[in-house]
Amino acid sequence: MGTQRVFLGIACLLSSCTSLFASTGADDDIGLNKIVVTPYRYEEEILNTAAGITIINRQQIEQSNAQSIPGILKSETGLAVRDWYGNGTKVSVDMRGFGERSPENTLVLVDGRRVNEIDLSGVDWTQIPLDRVEKIEVVRGGSGSVLYGDNATGGVINIITRTGVGKPTWHIDTQIGSYDFNKQRLSLDGAHNGATYFFSASRESTHGYRENSHARAGDFSSAFTWAVSPALNLRMSNGIHKSDYGLPGELSDAELETLSRRASKYGDDFAKETDAFIDGGGAYDFTDWARFDVGASLRRRDMDTYWRVFYGGFGSPVYKNRITTTGLTPKLIIKKPFSRKENTLICGLDYYRSDYASNNYDYADVIQSFSDINKISAGYYLQDELTVTRNMFLLGGYRYEKTRYEFDYNNAGGTDPLDTAVTPGKKAFNSGLVYKYSPDSSAFINVSRSFRFPNPEEYSITWPAHSVDTSLKPQTGRHYEIGFKHHISPRIKADLTVFRMNLKDELYYDYSSFSNKNYDKTRHEGVESGFEARLAAQATLFGSYTYTRAVFDGGVYNNKTIPLVPRHKASLGLRYRLMRQMELNLSGNYIGERYFINDQANVLSRLNGYVTLDTNIAYTFKDVTALLGINNLLNKRYSEYATCNTGTGKKVYYPSPERSVFIKMQYSF
Repeated sequence: MGTQRVFLGIACLLSSCTSLFASTGADDDIGLNKIVVTPYRYEEEILNTAAGITIINRQQIEQSNAQSIPGILKSETGLAVRDWYGNGTKVSVDMRGFGERSPENTLVLVDGRRVNEIDLSGVDWTQIPLDRVEKIEVVRGGSGSVLYGDNATGGVINIITRTGVGKPTWHIDTQIGSYDFNKQRLSLDGAHNGATYFFSASRESTHGYRENSHARAGDFSSAFTWAVSPALNLRMSNGIHKSDYGLPGELSDAELETLSRRASKYGDDFAKETDAFIDGGGAYDFTDWARFDVGASLRRRDMDTYWRVFYGGFGSPVYKNRITTTGLTPKLIIKKPFSRKENTLICGLDYYRSDYASNNYDYADVIQSFSDINKISAGYYLQDELTVTRNMFLLGGYRYEKTRYEFDYNNAGGTDPLDTAVTPGKKAFNSGLVYKYSPDSSAFINVSRSFRFPNPEEYSITWPAHSVDTSLKPQTGRHYEIGFKHHISPRIKADLTVFRMNLKDELYYDYSSFSNKNYDKTRHEGVESGFEARLAAQATLFGSYTYTRAVFDGGVYNNKTIPLVPRHKASLGLRYRLMRQMELNLSGNYIGERYFINDQANVLSRLNGYVTLDTNIAYTFKDVTALLGINNLLNKRYSEYATCNTGTGKKVYYPSPERSVFIKMQYSF
């Protein structure tokens, strides 16, 4: 506990007092990122946005030890990442304190395309390999609900993939590491006569830290853009991801002692997936102030799960699910002065249809039940950004979204049939004011309203008879934020956001009744802060601190903390150039204590907090880059995810990996 307190104290001090570094270092400027895409669905300077925003660029990705997108998000301001098995196959990213239900409250986009699933499987983070990513934009808070709608309560993560640039270039990558990890990738990118192209193929595998935590994956993706004329631009991307992985399950305190952290009680349980998509669209400039953009996408995800040792024999041990999603997203962007003031108006439609088929089988591969669920959603939005003065920007927006769920369920014997529909609709709004008090610093205030619809599995009741819980309500929230993005000096930048969310009917799973329910009211509030300081020409220090208080506001759990939400989170890192071709990177993360999943009453002891330290050293010579990395250098034993039974007091854990080492090499030609 002493190490954690020291680490937390250092991170808080540096995050709030970075001006102390202004007297040291060189003259190198640290520039605030100028362009973002996620907040307003068009390009905008980050200083002009009324939201807490983090941008992770390609250089930061290459300097990290991360093997997946969640890995690079772990040290970012306000994000709590939980990897169940330590191999990236089951991961949730939590913004602003939603605990177990964080996957349904964090909207994830890939090049603006929604990738949240309609069931409870969460986002498949492995569908986009990290080496395919150009940058990641993180917008914290509910301000994205107007432009993106459902699932954007905690925030929005937009993953921007790579495109070609310059002459044709081949890249060959290979990695090896602990737990028999190995990966190979071949890619080609370039540009010619107004067109860009990118191709990438990769495969990877690992035996995993725990028994039966193996993971194997293969990926292929491509992307094209074509400037047909100065006014017309076309784009297309596609990809296919195939994987299979083990499901080691949980371990109790007694099993951790008798079987070890690396054991698995379910040595034969496994899952396999195939995820393919095609995404296309174009933009046409009618004039120098009006642009029409349309996107269309098709995605199919097949997920088969095999529970060879099934829980008490209840239910069916084999699940074969298929989700097919089509999307159409036209929008109009008008940048034309209003009363001689710069003004940007965006309006559009988001239409998505998901067809979810789930068939359950017994051990003899005989079908036991089958269901088909359709989800059709249409969201209409309008948002306007007005330049009140040269340094002041006013923002306002509105969205209405309606969703229809169609349920069709049957047992194989023809009993317990179900054929019904649910049609909820909700509104969202966003209002913000930004004041740019210096050329490279700004302050903002934002008030917004968000919503989240129950997904089909939350509506569905499977026992004692199959039915749809029509009493389940959509979740709504009011959001209040104030913050700043500030350059303390040319070498130091910092940001701070204070937020509060008042949620009504927050959706959760009640383990005591085995059903999904609505909390009455909850309150999420806190502070998010980060900094980056150039200490010298060769050294950069960076860090963040997040305080999150997520509690029940009234009812039987009044003032109790929502499970799995850490009150404190901090990170601290250093990039140091040892010589022209060699760089050392250090990154530490602290996660505070959390209550176990299912302990809404806060009656049991909390899951321990932990500190992890990762490091790597990278060497570049001409067209070759080599990197030696060590994850969890301190060999900390911890669990990112855990649950409990409050009736018996039993706690179960999903142990995270101990120390691991890897080597990565890349050759470009």
